[in-house]
Amino acid sequence: MKYVNGIDALPEELLNEIRKYAEGVYIYIPKSDFKKGKWGENTNHHREMELRNLHIYDKYLEGVQMEAIASCYHLSIKSIRRIILLQKRKMEPVTTMIKDILKEWNLEYLPVQIYHSAWSINELYVLKEYSDRNTLQRNIEMMKILHKAGIPVPKIIQLPSGEDYFEQHNKMYVLTTKLEGKNIVNINQCNEKWFFDFGSILARLHIAFRECEEKISYWNNNMLEEMNGWVSRNLCKFKPEYLHQDDIKEAIFELTRVYNDLPKQLIHRDVHLGNFLFDNGDFSGYIDFDLSQSNIRIFDLCYFLLGILLEEDNNRVEKEQWYEIVHQVIRGYNALVPLSQIEKKSIVCVMKNIELLFTEYFLDIGDEKLAKDSADLFLFVNENKMRIQDAILR
Repeated sequence: MKYVNGIDALPEELLNEIRKYAEGVYIYIPKSDFKKGKWGENTNHHREMELRNLHIYDKYLEGVQMEAIASCYHLSIKSIRRIILLQKRKMEPVTTMIKDILKEWNLEYLPVQIYHSAWSINELYVLKEYSDRNTLQRNIEMMKILHKAGIPVPKIIQLPSGEDYFEQHNKMYVLTTKLEGKNIVNINQCNEKWFFDFGSILARLHIAFRECEEKISYWNNNMLEEMNGWVSRNLCKFKPEYLHQDDIKEAIFELTRVYNDLPKQLIHRDVHLGNFLFDNGDFSGYIDFDLSQSNIRIFDLCYFLLGILLEEDNNRVEKEQWYEIVHQVIRGYNALVPLSQIEKKSIVCVMKNIELLFTEYFLDIGDEKLAKDSADLFLFVNENKMRIQDAILR
């Protein structure tokens, strides 16, 4: 048994209610019978809270309203403010360190954090922190080649010595230009034409990737091997109570049947609203190629469409609206990069496997909330596959 601070473990409303009966003392809460033997019971609670607080802080930095964050995490606005203030205090020494690192580029500006590992520098540059050298080097190479090809991506700012990045304490730092524009925060302000255009924007990136593939070194990923390997093994080990093993096996079997016929190419692999910039409504650039790899071409489409359903409560689209978004994004993409019939018929299958993959990933790192969100999305797609297919093909 371990002690947990009630402020971190309980909603503020419940904490205030408990204070009516006991305050300033330790209270042992025994585990109820229905919780014994459930998945995730051995998860490190402290790690869960760290991950949750980091997600909350990143949402705040992205510009998501506190009310929406509070609703998403079932916390009071006061609790959200406290978490954000705590994260800000933790970052104060890091900000001082980043200010010193900027001197390596002969820059004397106050960095403004825009993500837990990225800072805006005087609205002219972005400094990003990396811990994996291979990811860093692939990202640098990709941005250089895409920038040279005229694709709107950030430009690498080299150190005076000619190096592409600065290294300190096993961390690496890359400075790039800051593109004009911002990411879309409120998706409910986007109309059908915007989603059609977004499909075309993603298609143009895939075209650029194909044209530059021979010049870029990248990771060749096999999604089917992932699903048949570590994903299915670990899902079998964790046995999440809300996913049936038969549904998992069926989804992977569906992917097995179509995998060899699905076109593969270099993809972005992290297509969400935060990685596409718009300036006064006009598309202005692509960012963040850390996860780019060779994979199923429609992975990017599926990942983006699924992500829309995970937006916060006041930014979440209604299910009926989502089907129309699916239709428009597919239409926009297909207008520039025609999808084969097998691709169109496999989108639902790929969506299900993506959510199984992320369910396992989040279980593995101890983030039970996001694991449950991914599993819920898998169930939604599985239960509504005919509606989704109709939206794709009509």
